[in-house]
Amino acid sequence: MIRDPSAFGTSGCVQCHAEEGWKSACDACHGAIVAATETSLHTTQNGYIKAIEDRSGSTFAGAGFDDYFDQKCGTCHTTCGQCHVSRPNSVAGGFPKFGGIIYSSHRFNRTPDMTENCTACHGSRVGTDFLGQIEGNLQDLHRSRGMNCISCHSGNELHGDGGGPGGLYEHRYQVDSMPRCEGCHSPLPANSYHDAHVDGFAADANLQCQVCHSQPYKNCTNCHNLVSGGTKVDKYDIEPSRVQFKIAKNPSPYRQEYDYAVVRHIPIDPDTYADWGLALPNYLDKPTWQYASPHNVLRWTAQTTPPDGSSSCTASCHGTPATVDGFFLREIDLYDTDGVTRLVDYDANIGIVMPTPR
Repeated sequence: MIRDPSAFGTSGCVQCHAEEGWKSACDACHGAIVAATETSLHTTQNGYIKAIEDRSGSTFAGAGFDDYFDQKCGTCHTTCGQCHVSRPNSVAGGFPKFGGIIYSSHRFNRTPDMTENCTACHGSRVGTDFLGQIEGNLQDLHRSRGMNCISCHSGNELHGDGGGPGGLYEHRYQVDSMPRCEGCHSPLPANSYHDAHVDGFAADANLQCQVCHSQPYKNCTNCHNLVSGGTKVDKYDIEPSRVQFKIAKNPSPYRQEYDYAVVRHIPIDPDTYADWGLALPNYLDKPTWQYASPHNVLRWTAQTTPPDGSSSCTASCHGTPATVDGFFLREIDLYDTDGVTRLVDYDANIGIVMPTPR
């Protein structure tokens, strides 16, 4: 629904454009939502802050790093207007298009537009996956059936539901109101795949749904690396991401209901924040291959459909080669391309790799 701005009062531009004006203007009618956004991850970006603090062993507050964060990372946080009036500032702002038309006045959109708002920020991974824009992939099954972001992600989740320790979440997978496959797909259809992989094998091997139902996705294995041949380079002169599909032992402390999960290599390197003067002495304390939930779900995937069309598990997933091209995260994935030199994050990830079969 698009509403004319005249419905929101006659106080002129300063009603919203004064410092913090958007908050007071929205608060007049949407007080509960505005209060919730104060602690939402969209506003605080606490998930990023917590991740950096964990690896650095530093607390941002009063340590001088919050200014760097605000300048280089914090520009991605949102306000009410960046979802309901304009495009987000992090993608240059401006008025969004609705139905291919750019509105030249401040019209309020009750529901954020998937393209102009949601994937404008979340496009490089989520949007690319959902729309099937990686070569060889199909669009997500939910998208092919007409669904969009808010079909699964509720306003309560996006605005903030006030959960987490002290009302402040540390990670998006910790959010109580986040969507889960089981929310719509329960009970699961009875078949041999589900019988074996959902609390199967004597209830000791519960697999995340995406292990069987996702397609290959981007991994930032070499992103944000400040060192090239022993010489520091511009941190944003990054190498291309790799399109892979990797299954590992579940590394997430927030989604422990699964024993095995899809993992994505995150864009981090020991020197990522060197220009802040921030070292990462705890860099190896947790994996750099992290729990992932690619938005590229299909009913039938390479893991469930053998090349010969048979129903053999070995021919599809369980027969995948124990190489960097295989489905499972193996020890070989923790070595450089020469197969001999261990990568810097070897020790961080060796605990989640799948054992190489004999």
